[in-house]
Amino acid sequence: MKKAILCVIAMMLILFSASALAGIGDEGPITEALRHAGITRPVQLSQWGNTAVCFAETDNVKRFLVLEKKEGKWQIVINNPTALIQNMDWPQLWLDSDDSVFWTYILSGQEIVRYHSSRDAEGTWGAVDQFHADSSFGESTHIWITLWDDANGGEIIRSFSVSDETDNDNGIQCMQVLPAGWISDCVHLADFDLTRFPVLVGPEYGAWFGTDRFFREAAAAWMPDSAYVRGMLKNDALHFLMQKPNGDRVYVICEYASHRQVKLIESTPLPAGTVLGYENFTDSLWIDGRCVTIQLLASGKAGLESIHDDSAGSEETGGFLFFGDRTVWDGSEVPVRVILFGDHPWGDITRIDWSSLPRSLDEASVRMDSGSYAMVVNPDPADRLHLRELADRTSRSQGKYWTGTPVGICAQDGDWMLVVFGDWQSWRRGYMMKRYLAFGQAGRALHLDTSAMPQLSAKDEMLKVYREPQTGQYIWHLNGSIMKVIGIIGDKWYHVWFPATGEYGFVRQGDLTAGNG
Repeated sequence: MKKAILCVIAMMLILFSASALAGIGDEGPITEALRHAGITRPVQLSQWGNTAVCFAETDNVKRFLVLEKKEGKWQIVINNPTALIQNMDWPQLWLDSDDSVFWTYILSGQEIVRYHSSRDAEGTWGAVDQFHADSSFGESTHIWITLWDDANGGEIIRSFSVSDETDNDNGIQCMQVLPAGWISDCVHLADFDLTRFPVLVGPEYGAWFGTDRFFREAAAAWMPDSAYVRGMLKNDALHFLMQKPNGDRVYVICEYASHRQVKLIESTPLPAGTVLGYENFTDSLWIDGRCVTIQLLASGKAGLESIHDDSAGSEETGGFLFFGDRTVWDGSEVPVRVILFGDHPWGDITRIDWSSLPRSLDEASVRMDSGSYAMVVNPDPADRLHLRELADRTSRSQGKYWTGTPVGICAQDGDWMLVVFGDWQSWRRGYMMKRYLAFGQAGRALHLDTSAMPQLSAKDEMLKVYREPQTGQYIWHLNGSIMKVIGIIGDKWYHVWFPATGEYGFVRQGDLTAGNG
């Protein structure tokens, strides 16, 4: 079982450190060099060739030391008091070779954080990278690797992978790129500051090992005129609650990965008393007695993700409403079958009126506008409607679509409608027969009945969603994300839609489980 693997790793590191200490050839000269620096009790001292490493505590400060033998004499080349967690026990030190060093914190029997640095050909110890493994997820281990890159003024690159109980790694399943130029002075081993190099985990864990400092420094770099209240990582972006000089609080998201430039999305002023994090809703705003969660959408905008309202007392929603770019749906339905569709005022926090937040689907429906949209309605729900290249039944089909699929209306050509659906990254345009479409109305939502769509899910924890069929470009989606199979393309591909984010894409049929369709 993977839950025992980390304990085995810990024991191996302890044994390795002990064997390294026993094999030191220059222990006398090394300890003499340490004594000259006032260090009489080195911890986990080990040597490999002309390199030695150890820990030491002086003046109640834990230090990371590297010594090198130059011209026959040992000398301390790195004496770093910020590379270690001061209020924890010593990590396990491992000198892998004369130019590669690891130190590992055993957080529990299921979790470790390991740091590593290597020396380059010029003899300089380089940037530190971070390995975070957590085996508390059943028989799998979740692994985050965090690296520093000098590109674009300084970036943190994080990759996520999953290994099973037999240590088979499924490869990198997603990657995050975050701006981090403000920590460029503390990423190399000589001046590495662990409290500024974050262990970025889910928001439910709060700030680990000074992770909050990472967000504070980011806020100071980008929003120097505002006061930092709280920050977190979500949707592969940095999220902040900030207070303006006039006392107004605003929600700010840093969207970066798509264009490698910092783009700040700032909300309209929040109601007085708004806080970020309430009880177990750690990534939600607390607004007027309701938990309001914000997300970054595929459109590049930021909008509502959900509202939880205990006071609503509604059996219809169970207190939850969920939102997407053009969608609102009932939080009690599993799977979601009815989705309100249309333009609404909660998909852009830069323009939102926080006093307009709905408490029910009925309240949401009357604030939506579906006049530019329609829904596929096949006479037989088992049938699917062709999307034709031209307004002609003999024209090539671009796919067949289930009842409930929303489309945007562009123009009419006789008995045909020119329609479009998709996002800016993956979209389709073509003709559908008018008689098989139900049209929306201005001033109210279009009620999408998605019950005819196949209820399928991913076979693995992460799902490859392609921008186009037959191409190698894809994005990852976590299994469990609300996904609707809206169409079928040939005999190998499904067209899928993620109502929560407004994303569309294509999935290989073999990557999904068999379902009701």
